[in-house]
Amino acid sequence: MLKKIIITMAISTTVIMTGCASKPKAITIGKLNDAPQILIKVRNGAGAPSWSYNESKAFRNVLESAATVTLQKGYKYFAIVKPNEISNIQGAMINSAEELLKRCDPADAAFINIAGAGLHKCGVYNTKATLVIALYNKKPVDFTVYDAQQVIDYLKSKGLYEGQGIETTK
Repeated sequence: MLKKIIITMAISTTVIMTGCASKPKAITIGKLNDAPQILIKVRNGAGAPSWSYNESKAFRNVLESAATVTLQKGYKYFAIVKPNEISNIQGAMINSAEELLKRCDPADAAFINIAGAGLHKCGVYNTKATLVIALYNKKPVDFTVYDAQQVIDYLKSKGLYEGQGIETTK
């Protein structure tokens, strides 16, 4: 009986600490001019030390996923289409992982955390993050883009790369 209780507690603790994470998903949703548009969704498990840690990790994972799916689909560059606040298409002049992570840091005043709701302008809500990106082989001349390999290299150099892969659908 005691053994069953200990096993049950161990499993419960593991579930609580890891949360309900799932593999990031990339869904092709159409085209922006001739560039494929991809919707990327990330859901991290809860149970992290704080809401800001959860949001920061979710955003890093969605950025990593954007770079990964860009390379997997045979493209070199991606532009953020949505959310509008960080959209390259809407004029955001950010085009490096370092700049974007600074802009979307939960410690930044850009965050609004009302009663732990975790509302954020960079497409993050608590443990969930969403981006819509457009993929390119050549850099467009009328807006900035991210070099997917440079994003991955930056994340690796800072110990932020998780290499979790991404589930893609057409």
